[in-house]
Amino acid sequence: MKRMTVLIVAGLMALSVLLTACTPTGGEVESGAMEGETKTLFVGPELVECTGVAPQQCLQVREDPNADYELFYSSIEGFTFEPGYEYELLVRVDTVANPPADGSSLQYTLVEVVAQTPVASADKPEGIPVPTTVAELAGVRWVVETYLNAGGEMVEPLAGRELTATFDLERVSGESGCNNYFAGYVVDGNTLTISQAGSTMMACEPAELMQQEADFLAALQSAATYTIDGDRLLIANADGETVLAFRATEPAGLVGTAWTAVMYNTGTEAVTNLMEGTTITANFTADGRLNGSAGCNNYMTSYVLDGQNITIEPPATTRKLCPEPVGIMEQEAAFVTMLPQAATYSISGNTLELRTADGALITSFTAAQ
Repeated sequence: MKRMTVLIVAGLMALSVLLTACTPTGGEVESGAMEGETKTLFVGPELVECTGVAPQQCLQVREDPNADYELFYSSIEGFTFEPGYEYELLVRVDTVANPPADGSSLQYTLVEVVAQTPVASADKPEGIPVPTTVAELAGVRWVVETYLNAGGEMVEPLAGRELTATFDLERVSGESGCNNYFAGYVVDGNTLTISQAGSTMMACEPAELMQQEADFLAALQSAATYTIDGDRLLIANADGETVLAFRATEPAGLVGTAWTAVMYNTGTEAVTNLMEGTTITANFTADGRLNGSAGCNNYMTSYVLDGQNITIEPPATTRKLCPEPVGIMEQEAAFVTMLPQAATYSISGNTLELRTADGALITSFTAAQ
C-alpha cells in the first residue's frame, strides 16, 4: 500500500512538471486565447485636438470603413502612429480591472498592422468620393459672421462667443459657442454635404447660448453648396438660401493680445458667465508678466511657460472696494484665487482657456476685436 502511494505521488509530480512545461512563461495566456476580443480598427491620417481630463491630441478611428471617424481617447499598446497614413489594425481589447477614475475600462493592444497606406494614394471607401476642391476650404480657420437662426433670420453670434469651422481632408470641426463639434463632409465641385455632427456635452448659460449652438449646427448640416470670395465663405441650403457667412481668421497669440474674460470658475465646481456690467482682463507680456483688471481692482503677477503648461504666481491687487454691482467683489475674489491654479493654457482662434491640472476650466478669455 505504501509503495502504491509513493507511485501515485510520483505520477502526480510528473504530470505537474509536464503541465508547467506546456504553459507560457509567467502563466500568461497565449495570443488568440479567450482573454480578450480581437477586432479591426481603421485609424485616420492625423491626430486631432480633443479634451479629456485636459486638452490633448487623439487618434481618429472607426470600425466600419464607410463610417465617419470618431475621437479615440485611449492608446493602443505597441502601435506607433505616423501622420500621413491611414491604418488598418488588428487589436485585442481587454477589460481593465479597477481602472482609475480618469482612465478607460478597456485596454487596446496591437496584434497586427494589416495595412499602412499613404493618404496621397489611399483609395477612399466606396460611397465616399475624393473631395475635388478641398484645398479651397482646408487649412483655414473660418469664423461665423452671421448664421440663420430658428426664426429664419441671419443674425450675428452672441458677443464673446465664436462659432468656427476648420476643414481637413474629410472632417470639419470647430467651436459651436459652448461645445466643440466634429462631422464628416464631402465636396464635389461647389456642392457641400455635411453629416450629422458629434460634440462634447457641456451645458452653458445663458439659455440663449445653447439655442445659438443648436441653430448653428442645424445650419451647418443643412449645407448644400458653398462659395468662396476672397476671405469670405458662404454656405447655402438646398433652396439656395444662405445659412452661414464666415470670414477667414488667424489665431491670436498669448503675448501682445488684449484678453477679456467671458466665463470664470466660481471656486465651487461651477463655471459661469461674468456678471453683466463687469470686465476682467489679462495682458501677458514677453518678459513673463501678467496684469489686468480683476473686475474692481487691478492685479499683477508673473508667469512661466513650458510648452502648453503655464505657472502663474499668486497675484497682488490694489485695495479698492466696489459696492456695485452686487457680487462683484465675490466674483473678483474667485478669479484671483483660482488664477494661480492654472496648469495649462490653450488658444483656439480668438479664445484662450486656462485650466487646472485636472482639466477644470478656470477662465475663458476672448481676444479684443
